[in-house]
Amino acid sequence: MVARRRFHITAFPQQSHWSCSKQSDDSVVTQISVRLLVKNRTASPLALVKARLIKPVIRGEILHQDVSVRAVERDMYGTAADSGYMIPPNMSLPASVTLLIRGVPWRKPDEHVNATTGVIDDEGHEERITLNLRVLSPPKLAVTTSALEVVSSISNPVEKEVASVLQAVLGRYDKCNRTVGGLGSLYLVIEGREMTGVGGDSWSPNSPKNQSISDNPDAAELRSDNLEALMAFYQRLSTPEEKDQFVAALLNRIDKDKGYSRVSYFIVCALWKIGKLSAALEKAKAELPQGEIKVFGLSNTLMMLNGLLRYRHPDFTTGMLDDIEKFVHGLQEHPFQIPEKIAAIRAARLLARQS
Repeated sequence: MVARRRFHITAFPQQSHWSCSKQSDDSVVTQISVRLLVKNRTASPLALVKARLIKPVIRGEILHQDVSVRAVERDMYGTAADSGYMIPPNMSLPASVTLLIRGVPWRKPDEHVNATTGVIDDEGHEERITLNLRVLSPPKLAVTTSALEVVSSISNPVEKEVASVLQAVLGRYDKCNRTVGGLGSLYLVIEGREMTGVGGDSWSPNSPKNQSISDNPDAAELRSDNLEALMAFYQRLSTPEEKDQFVAALLNRIDKDKGYSRVSYFIVCALWKIGKLSAALEKAKAELPQGEIKVFGLSNTLMMLNGLLRYRHPDFTTGMLDDIEKFVHGLQEHPFQIPEKIAAIRAARLLARQS
């Protein structure tokens, strides 16, 4: 029986946990995170593709599941489907299992749960591990209590125009948002075909379309009537003071209490277009709450950057790539494939210089 096992898993209980969080619709989402060391017992590369919770049973919708493996020669994790990370023959590598399930039961913080998790490879072989997981306290959700500003009450004409456009963006986002894979009026036209969101057909972090950088970025065009209106207004500003007011009006609205959190991605995009990406990312990291799953302010910004790095990577300077890497580092948010894309862009540029 042992000889037939393709891989062996060893868990790290101290680095694994169980947590529950109540959503705005009163449903309960359970997150199970398990850190592993996986030994490939075969003579071929091992691809780990799925994971499942076997016990205790949670009856409900599986929101997310993946198995990430560390790269062989660097401290970066990725899935087999998106990053191509596999475990070489007869080698052991760290891995991480993440499961998000909407359903009951609720577990109180500091309780312990005996959980059995299954890890499955690309040939359907499954290995199971049972752990006693500690239940962590859920992250606190940010609640916006302030009402949206009244545009007519803004005295500064530059700030008034900026707020007018942002409120138009809010209306568009409410009709085409994350639930349908969109980012309001912001979208891409790729080889003549309109895509719902900047990341492509879907914002799913596990989409094969998000796993690398485009070989033909000239075929992708970023479109948004609201963004075009804002950029046209900026170009009409004649003095440095007015342009500073424009930047300040955008930066000041990257704030969880101003009512614009769900369109922070648009504000960051606008500031990127005028060369103020570093300031935008610094403000977003400082002001937008991490782990917030009601309006996805910070997560939407990450998804937008992920899509732009894939389809419009020539638009990012070396300094911008550094700024994005610093922004992602240490965040308690899903980074999508941003680190992998930055590495791929740097490698492609190095190769181009050598050629």
